[in-house]
Amino acid sequence: MRLREALDGVPDHRSRQGRRHPLGAVLSLTVCAMLCGARSLYAIAQWGRDQGAAAGQELGFPLGRTPCVATLHRVFKGLDVDAFEGGVRDSGVDLGSVVSIDGKTLRGIHGEELPGVHLVSAYATEGGAVLSQAARVGKGQELAAAQAVLGQIPLKGRIVVADALLTQREVCQQIVAGGGDYLLPVKENQPALRQDLAEVFSPTGN
Repeated sequence: MRLREALDGVPDHRSRQGRRHPLGAVLSLTVCAMLCGARSLYAIAQWGRDQGAAAGQELGFPLGRTPCVATLHRVFKGLDVDAFEGGVRDSGVDLGSVVSIDGKTLRGIHGEELPGVHLVSAYATEGGAVLSQAARVGKGQELAAAQAVLGQIPLKGRIVVADALLTQREVCQQIVAGGGDYLLPVKENQPALRQDLAEVFSPTGN
């Protein structure tokens, strides 16, 4: 399945009445704009206008008119994120074998009024794409979010890398059970495991 076919398969939450821009076309425009450096709705809308009517028709806009900022806002406000991520993940695009699990807190607005969300993501480092992500529901819950993310992606044949926080038995067992491998660091706060590894990989074999 090609990426555009996957994007066309994402369900459209908008009412048919008054809908001028096909969802697959809007998502394709967004992907192309972001690959060209657009990092905001305003930049995406401007990128679309800059391409002209012919390019707009090529992307799937019948009249060549690409969406404005307000349309992009409405589309992404109600977008089925799980369906979108699943479509991209299953599109058949080769994203490489290395997956990095990491957490990042998104910047909020208006101080504490709208705090940022902490997301744990599975990132295909070779393909440059987020395969899946989950919100951390509370402080100290990054491990649970990481396990949820690992459960949403195919692990067979992949190598999972992460920071020392995820060097946990249950994470390793989940990766191996899914047919993957892992490369995780071990720090001084796990002295027994560190000592075992030092003995196993000792050059002298002792």
